[in-house]
Amino acid sequence: MLHFYYGVMGSSKTAQLLMQRYNLQQLGLKVAVLKPAIDTRAEHDIVYSRVGLQAKAEIVLQPDHSIKEQLNWLAIQRAHNDFQFVLVDEAQFLSAEQVQELADLSLDLEIYCYGLRTDFRGQFFPGSAALFRLAEDIQEVPGGLCWCGKKATMNTRVDPEGNVIREGEQVLIDNQQDIRYMGLCYRHHREGKSHA
Repeated sequence: MLHFYYGVMGSSKTAQLLMQRYNLQQLGLKVAVLKPAIDTRAEHDIVYSRVGLQAKAEIVLQPDHSIKEQLNWLAIQRAHNDFQFVLVDEAQFLSAEQVQELADLSLDLEIYCYGLRTDFRGQFFPGSAALFRLAEDIQEVPGGLCWCGKKATMNTRVDPEGNVIREGEQVLIDNQQDIRYMGLCYRHHREGKSHA
């Protein structure tokens, strides 16, 4: 089955993925963790949560990689092909074709994707849009709050002074630019207020 767990920035999506990985491995189950190469917040093969948890990804996906081919390669490297679970971090960065591959692979595997629903403009990422079309199980990761205490529903890009940025490239990784991301309620996102 293909699962999609989405949430705003700061809702601990990656922390949940890493805890799920740990729990599955404690049960002796075979797990493969995947991450898109565009996520460079930590080392290229590290899945990193802002709460301090981290683990090495078995596969780092380039945009043109076939997930099925990558899993086959991993099976050869590990001398087993009996993965039961595939966990994908930052799934919004996958291509629509890669999500289709995951949907096809989910006929035989349990696949959990974690990622953002929308970008800082409120637009779908290609991977997220495909996951909303194809995932059989879609759940919001609760916990993201706006500075006002209301539920955060919008991902927001802000500059060092706290000004809300409304235009620009869809993908800018926050450790490479003089920006940061935060979750805001719709009202404060619309008003452009990142603090009281």
